[in-house]
Amino acid sequence: MMQSEEHLRQLQGMALLLQLQRMARNRDELGALEFSIVNETHSLVSYRQAALWVKQPLSRIASVSGVAECETNAPYVVWLRRVAETLYRDDASSTPRTVFPNNLSVELAAEWSEWSAEFCLWLPFRQMINKPIFGGLLLFRETAWLDAEIRLLTELSEAYAHAWYGLQPQKHWWEWRSLVGKNRQWFWGLPLLLLLPIHQTVLAPAAVIASDPTLVRAQVDGVVETFHIEPNQPVTAGQLLVTLENTDLANRLEIARKALVVAETEYRSAAQMAVLENKSKIDLNVLKGKIDQHLADVAYMEDQLIRSEIKAPHAGIAIFTDAQDWLGKPVTIGEKILQIADPDQVEMQMHLPVADLINFDQDAETVLYLNSDPQHPLEGQLYYASYEPEMTPDNIQAYRLKARLHYQQHPPRIGLTGTAKIHGQRVTLFYYMFRRPLAAVRQWLGM
Repeated sequence: MMQSEEHLRQLQGMALLLQLQRMARNRDELGALEFSIVNETHSLVSYRQAALWVKQPLSRIASVSGVAECETNAPYVVWLRRVAETLYRDDASSTPRTVFPNNLSVELAAEWSEWSAEFCLWLPFRQMINKPIFGGLLLFRETAWLDAEIRLLTELSEAYAHAWYGLQPQKHWWEWRSLVGKNRQWFWGLPLLLLLPIHQTVLAPAAVIASDPTLVRAQVDGVVETFHIEPNQPVTAGQLLVTLENTDLANRLEIARKALVVAETEYRSAAQMAVLENKSKIDLNVLKGKIDQHLADVAYMEDQLIRSEIKAPHAGIAIFTDAQDWLGKPVTIGEKILQIADPDQVEMQMHLPVADLINFDQDAETVLYLNSDPQHPLEGQLYYASYEPEMTPDNIQAYRLKARLHYQQHPPRIGLTGTAKIHGQRVTLFYYMFRRPLAAVRQWLGM
C-alpha cells in the first residue's frame, strides 16, 4: 500500500513538472516568463524566496518572487546580484548545487544571515550543454535540499532556460547591413535626428492631498477611548472628535476636591480658635497655604480633564484612516491623531523614484491623470521637491514633490490617486531615449 502511494506521489510530481515545462514554453512575453519562473516553481518544490539573475545585456536581477516589480537599487536586490555574479565566476557552479556562506566572499557571507535563509540552491541557465551560462535561478529556504528535488528542479531549469532564450530577439549582422543599404539616406540622417531638442518628461504616482491641513494632536497622555467621527466626515468648529480614557483623571479630581473641602474646614476652625488663642493665628498661614495648593491641584485636574476631550479647532473635514486602528491605543502629548482640512484647498503630492529623477525647474509644469477620471487631466505647477529621497509604503526610494493644482470649478476630492507627468528641461532625443541605459552602464562600471 505504501509503495503504491509513493508511486502515486512520483507520478504527480512528474505530471506537475511536465505542466510547468509546457507553461514556460507557451509564454509569449519575457516578463510573464520571468514572473512564472520565480513564483510558479513553488508549486513543484517549496521555498521561501526565489531570484532570477541574467547576465546579458547587463548583469541584473530580473525578477524576485512575491514582488510585482524588482527595484534594481534595493539593498537586498544588490546583494542577490553580487551573489549570482560570484557563483557565475566559480567553475564549480556550472552545474546545479547547494550554496553555503563559505562559498562566497567574506563580505557577502557576513550579510548572509540578514538577507538569506540557511539553505540556497543555484540552478544555472544555458542554451545548450556546451554553451556558456547566461543566467541562473537562486532558491532559498530553511530546510536542506533533497537529491530528488534537485533532479526535478534541474530538469525544470533546463526548460526555463530554453524558453527564456527563445524569447530573446535574434538579429544577425547581415540583416542590419541590408537594412542600412536599402535606407541609406534615413540611416545617415539618424544622428541629426538624435540631436533634436525635446522636453524631457517623467511619470510618477500622485495623490490629491490637503494644501494646508491642521494637525490635531493629543494634549495629554492617555489611551484613545472613543472616536466620535468617521473618516472624511465634515466637522464644525468646537465639535468633539476624540475622547481619551479619563477615569483616572476624574478620580484624582474628586480626591483633590475633597482634600480642598477638608483644608477649608480646618482653616475655618482655626480662624475661630484664633480669636481666643494666639497659637491658632500662627497655624492660619499654614492652612491657607494648603488651601492654595489644593486649589491649584483642582484647577490642574480640571484642565487635564478638559484636554482629554479633543475638539475641532475649526470647520473642515476629518482626515484619518480608520477609527478602529486608534481605539485602545496609548498616545503621548503632541502625537498626531488626525487632520482637519479645508476641502476647497487641495494640492498634488508625487513620489518620484530615484531611478526616474530628471532635471526640472522649480516651477515645472505637471499634469495629473486621475484613476477615476483619466479623460480630464488637471494641470499644476511644481513648488516643492525634497532634497533627500524617502522610503515609500511600497518600499521604494523616492523624492517627494508637491504641486499647486489649477482647476476651473470644483476641486478634486482629497484622497484621489492617479499618475502625474512632470515636464523637465529640454534635452536631446538621444539623451531622452538612452538615459536609462546610460545610467545602468554607469552603475555597472562603478562610475
